[in-house]
Amino acid sequence: MKTLMSPSGPGSVSPFSAPPLVVGPFRLADPGRRPPAMRALDGLPGIGDRLRVAAFAELQARDAFQWAADALAGDSVVLRKAWLALARAEDRHLGWLLDRMDALSLDVRGRPVSPELYGALTSSTSVVDFAGLMASAEERGRVAGERFETRLRDVDPTTAALFGQIAREEAAHIRLAERLLRGDEVFFTDDSDLL
Repeated sequence: MKTLMSPSGPGSVSPFSAPPLVVGPFRLADPGRRPPAMRALDGLPGIGDRLRVAAFAELQARDAFQWAADALAGDSVVLRKAWLALARAEDRHLGWLLDRMDALSLDVRGRPVSPELYGALTSSTSVVDFAGLMASAEERGRVAGERFETRLRDVDPTTAALFGQIAREEAAHIRLAERLLRGDEVFFTDDSDLL
């Protein structure tokens, strides 16, 4: 499985200052321009568009969770561990999506993508801000994943199952964000708490 984990650790970023997003194999849309609309989901080009956009969203979420662990967790060891575990989960999803694109001979750089998600998440100045933005992004991803699972079931069952699995895991991430937004204490033992 492909993995693109970025280095993270104490002192890797100063509070509230996010490092530039490393886009890896992706191609960004020109500054000030939106990426082209996704093509119809009735063939490989449209499937590729969804895989590409989802993979880049996972990369952005992964890097934002790593940033939050350094910039926003403060002295909370539990919160830091939870956010780093979420970064690992997003990296796993990224690997699955890139592997699927590779299996379908789809070019990751085939169409440009937008880095807006990373910018939005890393503009947070508090745990509550970040949790709210995270919950919203994860929910959009979950809904899209469920929709793609349903629509692709007869066309590409392997990709459909992949989107479904990611959507189910995103639901656990949303539950964590909701607990943070309520101000609940977060208990975390290992990565399986986020599945």
